Amino acid sequence: MSVYLDHAATTPLRECALEAWTRAQRDLSASPGNPAALHFGGRRARRMLEDAREQVGACLGADMHEVIFTSGATESDALGVMAAARGMRSRDGARELIVVSGLEHDAVAHQREVASREGFSWEVLPVDANGVSILPGISGDDVPASWDSRLALGSMTLVSSEIGTIQPVDEFASRVHADGGLAHSDVAQAIATMDVSFRRMGVDLVSVGGHKVGAPAGIGVLVARRGIPMVTDRPGGGHERSIRSGTPDVAGTCALAAALDETVRERPAFARRSRELREHLLTHLPLGVEATVGESAASSAIIHLSLPTSRPEAVLMAFDMAGIAVSAGSACHAGVTRPSEIVMAMGRSEEAALGVLRVSLGHDTTRADIDAFLGALPSAIRAGASLDGVTHARNERNEEG
Repeated sequence: MSVYLDHAATTPLRECALEAWTRAQRDLSASPGNPAALHFGGRRARRMLEDAREQVGACLGADMHEVIFTSGATESDALGVMAAARGMRSRDGARELIVVSGLEHDAVAHQREVASREGFSWEVLPVDANGVSILPGISGDDVPASWDSRLALGSMTLVSSEIGTIQPVDEFASRVHADGGLAHSDVAQAIATMDVSFRRMGVDLVSVGGHKVGAPAGIGVLVARRGIPMVTDRPGGGHERSIRSGTPDVAGTCALAAALDETVRERPAFARRSRELREHLLTHLPLGVEATVGESAASSAIIHLSLPTSRPEAVLMAFDMAGIAVSAGSACHAGVTRPSEIVMAMGRSEEAALGVLRVSLGHDTTRADIDAFLGALPSAIRAGASLDGVTHARNERNEEG
């Protein structure tokens, strides 16, 4: 029996999404048609697409005409950041600055390379010791009080996908707007536990990935306020307000609408249950293991732990052998372990930024899953500590030699 506690990476396909996808595919097979076609098959596909768009908009507190379907949150983030920044610069050539939080997913953070090639300036906000972005005018001289007329766009995730901290998006958006810029937020990690409403957030653009809410991978949404300037790098047949061209995945949009609808309807119950599971986990942690951030500052569905080891790959392997799926906050690539940049930005040492673990909860997580994790945790830590000992012994030999 396996235990899945890596929902922040991807969450299992919801049954309602599978049913919606299957039903849509059958309908499309029985009466094929491109949504842009004028014949009966095209009209039917168009109706399915627009029904899904209306349902997604309702779930996100947006007008259906603000909903742009994409291939996922990564594309939505790229469009939300760069297309809007280009649009602002095309309207006012002085607006060449993009400001992002220090907790952004790579889908936003790696747009820095694109922005640099296109002549934009890029600024990253610092992070405080609690893993929360520091806003202008609050922290002293290291953050400017104003970005003035240079600001094109600001982007801040609502919930950090790595450490789970909730970010002050509403205040950030107000400051961005005060300087005439546009505000974007990736809300993928927030929808299951927080009341996410595009209208109430006060931002101009919002990104969502389908597989984070129980829809299939390969479908996502960018909500973009009507009237904001956007210059896309995805021209083509004029689909999706001419911002994201390409024949839409009609069945995928139907699955996403169903998954989002169920996520929103279940949100109060899941938020309550995830808080209880989180409290149970934190209450029964062994000595030497603690939460990286305070409970009041974090999503109830993402529990980021600091471990007394600097070898997360050994910890993950031990959990994997026990049939438990979790992830390390640090990135392990080809056997090379790297410290978490976010944890280091919080003022922790490089060693502390290596010894981290992320447990993330989903709609099917149970108390038994948490108990299984807690039961396997001591031996997983011992596996990491054993590797620490080997490393220390080798270093001592090298120093003596």
